Amino acid sequence: MNSNCSVNHTGEPTPSYSPPSTKPGPHVLRIRHALEAWHATWSSRLTATEQSEADELSFSCIIGCSGGADSLSLVGCAIKQGWRVHAVVIDHGLQAGSAGVATRAANVCQALGASSQVVKVSPREATETAAREERYRALGQVAQERGGLPVLVAHTGDDQAESLLLGLARGAGLGSIAGMPPVLFHHPVVDAGATALGRPLLSIRRDNTIGACAELGITPWHDPTNTSGDNLRSRVRTQLIPQIRSVLGEGTVDNAIATAAMTRTDDDYLAQRATDALKECECHGSSVDNSGSPESSGLDIATYLRQPQALRGRIIKQWLHHRAGPLTRAHVTAIDALATQWHGQGGVAIPWARTPAPPGRLLVVRRHDELQLTAEGTGDR
Repeated sequence: MNSNCSVNHTGEPTPSYSPPSTKPGPHVLRIRHALEAWHATWSSRLTATEQSEADELSFSCIIGCSGGADSLSLVGCAIKQGWRVHAVVIDHGLQAGSAGVATRAANVCQALGASSQVVKVSPREATETAAREERYRALGQVAQERGGLPVLVAHTGDDQAESLLLGLARGAGLGSIAGMPPVLFHHPVVDAGATALGRPLLSIRRDNTIGACAELGITPWHDPTNTSGDNLRSRVRTQLIPQIRSVLGEGTVDNAIATAAMTRTDDDYLAQRATDALKECECHGSSVDNSGSPESSGLDIATYLRQPQALRGRIIKQWLHHRAGPLTRAHVTAIDALATQWHGQGGVAIPWARTPAPPGRLLVVRRHDELQLTAEGTGDR
């Protein structure tokens, strides 16, 4: 591939590759160590049979690639690690010239030793959320077509710090500041066909991925939306974090990354405890799910009240996870009060899981010493 860096219509460099004249340096080595550590975590989540097969075969994965430094350094270092990589570049079509950027990113991945493809998607609206939904759906579908491979994305420690700050702003409890887990088996990309979602660069700083690209001979694309200030995350990245560093010191971001990792461990433990407690609390066949069928379960209030307060909100969220839409803190507090502060109050209306929502309301009510889920005023009953 031509070593000269191309530019798009705005003058921004687009991805290119020139074979390095020297051996990779410390940034590549640091990322490879992170990949090795992540793979050990991944292997520990597999069954004994799967671990045996993983030992015999080279690790195969899908890597979502934008053409930026984070994802291109992940592709390049994964190839050097001996992994079999299929890079998928998603073209959301939301920026002028996106098709050309996507094509060149796919070409760079091939030059690095990966197979690659560009997938064009059409988000339902021009928002970050809609684009993310389509991206994960497309990545999961490609993973399924290739035998249900895991999908890896290049979130870094800097992304963890940004997520922690955004979580603090939402005020949604321990889970909101726990950061992103390195391996997820419950995620939209898994629903779409992938084995799991992996984030092997959570211990890596953005300076490392930029440095690794330089060591690998890669000129990455710089997405203008990352620094434009048009969305909240970019404002956290370009305005809030520099101010925090200025006031609290340069080590603040590293400390935030470490805090997110430690909190994730605690949150995972509490989630498992809540799963075990939910099994104790459930009363099967006592309530209706959001399709109107009597296959879901209620919660025995006496058993629920014996659970520690730290678990009760988690029990509610897990109980309703596949039966209702997203729950706010106000929803969970009101549902908990049906058991802990009962004074004859009515049911708590919660969002439907289905889109569009059917007519009528989905309610959590207290009946016969149980918390039950019921549909009110619909044709399903």
